[in-house]
Amino acid sequence: MHKATLLSKGEGNYFFGFHDLVAWNSAGDKLLALKIDDMYTPPDPNVTCDIGFIDNAGIFHKLGETYAYNYPQGARQQWIGNTDLFIVNDKVNNEWRSKVYDSVTEECTDILDYPAHVITDDGWAFGLDYARLFRVGGYGYTGLPDAYANDEAPSKSGIIRHHITTREHKMILSVHEVAKFQMNPNLGRCHYFTHLLLNPSQNKLAFLHRYKLKDGGETTRLMTVNTDGSGLRCLASGFLSHFDWQDDQHIAIWGRTGSGVERLRQSFLYKMMPTGLVSKGKKILKKLLYKPKEGVKLNSAFNWLLFKDTDNPQFSLLAKGVIEEDGHPMFCPANRDWMICDTYPDANGIRTLFLFQYSTQMRVDLGTYKMLDQQPDINKSMPFLEGVDKAVLKAFSPQQMAFTRSGLHCDLHPRWKKDGTMVAFDSIHEGSRKIYGFDVTDIISNKASHERQKVYSGL
Repeated sequence: MHKATLLSKGEGNYFFGFHDLVAWNSAGDKLLALKIDDMYTPPDPNVTCDIGFIDNAGIFHKLGETYAYNYPQGARQQWIGNTDLFIVNDKVNNEWRSKVYDSVTEECTDILDYPAHVITDDGWAFGLDYARLFRVGGYGYTGLPDAYANDEAPSKSGIIRHHITTREHKMILSVHEVAKFQMNPNLGRCHYFTHLLLNPSQNKLAFLHRYKLKDGGETTRLMTVNTDGSGLRCLASGFLSHFDWQDDQHIAIWGRTGSGVERLRQSFLYKMMPTGLVSKGKKILKKLLYKPKEGVKLNSAFNWLLFKDTDNPQFSLLAKGVIEEDGHPMFCPANRDWMICDTYPDANGIRTLFLFQYSTQMRVDLGTYKMLDQQPDINKSMPFLEGVDKAVLKAFSPQQMAFTRSGLHCDLHPRWKKDGTMVAFDSIHEGSRKIYGFDVTDIISNKASHERQKVYSGL
């Protein structure tokens, strides 16, 4: 019988954040984590979060504090190559920047000029505009204004590349450049980048380009670019969500492309319609312009799509009939045939943690974990959402926005140990946010398990 193991054993709320980073150091004896007392509201710009690591005994070692955090993606704390150094974002002199800590001496060793979303093993960090991300409703940081709030597609906001040792830096790609790449930049408003991710060889970046539409919706484009800013590509456009690089040439992403709504939003009539009439006229125009052929469905189905990173991208299905809902995927660094993922809460608030093997199309459920029924205090939460674009707050109810940005909204966000023996995940099923581990060694290595699906119980 397999069960998850509690890794964060101290008092308080512990979390790591997103599913796209390796949380353990190369030796596997230190797990990066954040700690906070009150998780019942969105982050307070005046309250810091503790930075540190958890050792093999479950003890949290505090090395510092940060103002640059959110619950879904943490502070982007991550190890620098095979060293015991890690980088983490923070607010320094009223700017979103980053710091380097030494987990051996437990000291801050450097303060960098720019933030970091991902970093290569040889010290090239790539940062985003977190003030803009917060304003447009993304995973940004509260406390600093968007310097380009009046610019729908700013040329001074984008991906900044900087080296942690030489201090060499350059904006390799601006929002403005991407907004006019294979599209009309005036189509939408509030263009921004999010979900920046290196491929396994660390010579390419994938990211999501998102922009708001006048009907209240949002379009997402899956983009790739070389780490020097050259070779920009758009692999897909539509409703696109979480993703990971399967290998250096393929990206798995949940969503749909080419739907009737997407085609409608690209039409001339849609572009000419006054904003006030768009929502009312969208359904009528859709029926007039896009009648499906007999026996053909108008809307493409949501699925896990597998795109090849080429100039003329085509997609196949990653797990047809096996994984049929959105989640947070991460392919195993040691064996990319395996993927760890989770599900969103079902009607009973239950989330499932599972493994998936691509070559056999086998899914292995590991455990189920329940959300809390508690909701954040809306009166306490709303001041911490100050600065979010009014259109975003209008599109989402205040209660929904407060919940999804508070620590009560706790996705599992599973992530691998570098050697592929264990996964860690955040959960709240025991009443507070904790970090758990699941040993998957025998599942990955047991050849007999590849012949059938096994289901293990969780906590």
